[in-house]
Amino acid sequence: MQVKNNGIYITGTTTVGITYKEGIILGADRRVSDAYNKKVAHKTGKKILQIDDHIVATIAGSVADAQFLIDQLRANAKLYKYYNNRPISVKSIANLASIILFNSRLFPYITEINIGGYDRYGPSLYTVDLLGSLTKEKYIARGSGSPYAMGLIEARYKPELELNEGIIIVVEALKSSISWDLFTGEGIDIAIVDKKGMRFLTEEEINYYISKVETEKR
Repeated sequence: MQVKNNGIYITGTTTVGITYKEGIILGADRRVSDAYNKKVAHKTGKKILQIDDHIVATIAGSVADAQFLIDQLRANAKLYKYYNNRPISVKSIANLASIILFNSRLFPYITEINIGGYDRYGPSLYTVDLLGSLTKEKYIARGSGSPYAMGLIEARYKPELELNEGIIIVVEALKSSISWDLFTGEGIDIAIVDKKGMRFLTEEEINYYISKVETEKR
């Protein structure tokens, strides 16, 4: 959840994305926070949403605004595939998100998203803020817990990460935010996108990586 407080937008969540050797890993917590009233609105919010078979996004901010934006991106991805007989590129979807948010800047959608995917150009990761600013990143964190997550990712990230190494970094980053940020918590979701498509890690797989991280810290 994101609200305006004394002219500053406060985003209550933590979402992260990193590139690894063969694809993209996106992660998010599950807590849906009411940042204005400083309370938990829901414990099982879904913050990683699929746009196409090869593109996925994390959302932070107003749930309704984020879902509306994702719906527009999904619809355009389907139309592109229908008319061109091939999937849309990750960069094109990111540019579309940027255009939609920029054109609405006077009455902005209160959301910011990370978009990751794998296309004919390989893996790529983009982030877009509520005013439409678009950047391509190797790794990124969004939301109120992002300073804790970003600090850990910057310390651990390296080029040509293997998948297992990348997942461990994402888990560590989210656990760090859960430990220190009031608006982050209630578990972790992780999605992977590579040349085979996208998939979500199962609860069993996530628990395995969490236990591995906790064991390494002892």
